[in-house]
Amino acid sequence: MKKVIRFFLQQKIFILFNILVLCAKIFYSSLHGFEGLTFEDWSIANNLAKYNVYSEYINLGPTAYKLPLYPILLSIFIKIFGDHAMAAVIIFQHLIYFLIPLLIISISKIFDKLMIGLVTSYLFILSPAYFFYSNTLEITNVFIIIFLNFLFWFLLIWEKGSLSRRSIILAISTTLLFLTQVIAVPFSIVLLFSLLIFKKVKLKQFFFIICTVGILYSPWVIRNYVVFDKLIIAKTPVWQNIHFGYFSEVQIFESLQKIPFEKGEEIKRRRSKTDEFTMEAFYKKEVKELEKNDRYISVRKAFANALMLWYVPSRYFYDNSLSILLGRKLYVIVINIMSILAMIEMYKRRHLFLLIFTLVLFANFTLPYTIGHAAMTRFKLDFEWYQLFLVAYFIYFKTNRNLYLKKTETL
Repeated sequence: MKKVIRFFLQQKIFILFNILVLCAKIFYSSLHGFEGLTFEDWSIANNLAKYNVYSEYINLGPTAYKLPLYPILLSIFIKIFGDHAMAAVIIFQHLIYFLIPLLIISISKIFDKLMIGLVTSYLFILSPAYFFYSNTLEITNVFIIIFLNFLFWFLLIWEKGSLSRRSIILAISTTLLFLTQVIAVPFSIVLLFSLLIFKKVKLKQFFFIICTVGILYSPWVIRNYVVFDKLIIAKTPVWQNIHFGYFSEVQIFESLQKIPFEKGEEIKRRRSKTDEFTMEAFYKKEVKELEKNDRYISVRKAFANALMLWYVPSRYFYDNSLSILLGRKLYVIVINIMSILAMIEMYKRRHLFLLIFTLVLFANFTLPYTIGHAAMTRFKLDFEWYQLFLVAYFIYFKTNRNLYLKKTETL
């Protein structure tokens, strides 16, 4: 048994399995004609490539509906590959998923815990959700690696010191993250300030990082102000996300299904003909009306959203087919339970920094969705990879760690 475990927990053996999974993903995509689900990013990318306008609906003009990094990336593929752009993007995303475990392993090496990194990476490439999701043209597929890249440079500075090169790369990595997903911004800011508070960087280095991020990020804010004559720091949808949480097809509880399907479809058609600022005013008015008629509706919705986020969204909530039960529901329950056990283990072992890091990360990814909506599995996939690390952490510390180590290695 020891020999088998040690065989699989070699980096070169993992890379071989990673290559096999990459080939399997490309083969699966080819069987389905490299057809992927698309969302607003794809529409913006097409208009950017064809008309050189950052717009979701070209008849409505420019937009700030989405942060720019992913739509711009997609538009580059459209310009280069034309009709084959979707296939090229899907293959590119498969390659990203090949690189993600390698980055996880690199992070584990910072703390001399290669075995935890390898176990996490195996769990990642064997995850059913992550196996299929790279066929979807959606921001999560680039967000994970960008977030991990930010964490790599943050943790490298935390453990090894703040050389000028590391500070520059951390600043660039932070900017890329901010231009990708707004949900990661609060957590990232907390981490950056922790470098100063715990004296991992000097005040001058901290200001350099913050100023560099501000300078690199500013073109997006300036563009929005010039185009819309409004200060838009990130993107426009705020009330829309809250409003969408009351759609009948989004909510799992009947008492929260305030917007019937027919009305929801009419609102979607209206959005394609009305500018996003007018729509935001409409969403705000409707939400305020709902809250006026039911004081605690937003609280109930928050709990419902949290349940869907940490379990499954409404699309699968009442689906008890074998594929959903085993492929998603049971899987999520197991990793949720093991995440809790891992956090208990952290407390017992006085790994308090890691415990606080975990709790803050989970709060950062949970609270915004309790306010808005949790309609899609991808919201959980933004951070589910971290739960796989927690599973690996728990396995490593609760089993005989000597199983994982060669004679020349130490704990």
